[in-house]
Amino acid sequence: MGMKKKSWVCAGLLPVVIMSIIACGGSILYAERDPDMNDFHPRTIGLLSVDVGTYAEARGVIDEIIIASLIDRHWFTTVMTSDAVKNQLKNDPELQKAVADYLLKLNTLSYSDPALSKQIGDSLKIESFLIVTVDSWNYTAELKEKVAQDVAKAGLSMKLVEAATGRIAWKAGHNIVKEYTFLKPDLKDVGNSVVNAMIGAMPH
Repeated sequence: MGMKKKSWVCAGLLPVVIMSIIACGGSILYAERDPDMNDFHPRTIGLLSVDVGTYAEARGVIDEIIIASLIDRHWFTTVMTSDAVKNQLKNDPELQKAVADYLLKLNTLSYSDPALSKQIGDSLKIESFLIVTVDSWNYTAELKEKVAQDVAKAGLSMKLVEAATGRIAWKAGHNIVKEYTFLKPDLKDVGNSVVNAMIGAMPH
């Protein structure tokens, strides 16, 4: 993607971010939408990748939450689960390499390769795909007025990609920090609130 295509990330970004947040009622912390993709309304979507990082407890759980939220919206005729994607990758080494190369470029160079993206979309028969990173999924303590407060934290980053072009139509980040004293909140419940807020703000 050339520098001109990236120009929307610079000077004109703030109004886009503000409008995105206003549009969803201020329900998520950060949202950025490509203003040239307002007419992007995919009917099919897949959960391409969930990177849990060091938060192993989120593995599998967050996938289920995201898929359930996507299906419950009734926005898409097809919602392809991450398990379905993985099964197809096992039987298609060429697709497996395309996904690995695409994610490597995206994560190391911040470059969404249009040729690889198209190959992925064509192979999986989806118009769009979601890439998700777990930013937090843990219990910890935070200082509040110089006193340690136990909290449960769940946070995610998401990217919605148009498969045919590799353009990132929308990216967002959100987290919830829930205080507790005796009973630990279920991280799955906290994560569910994060996902529903983010999917609710996602363009469709």
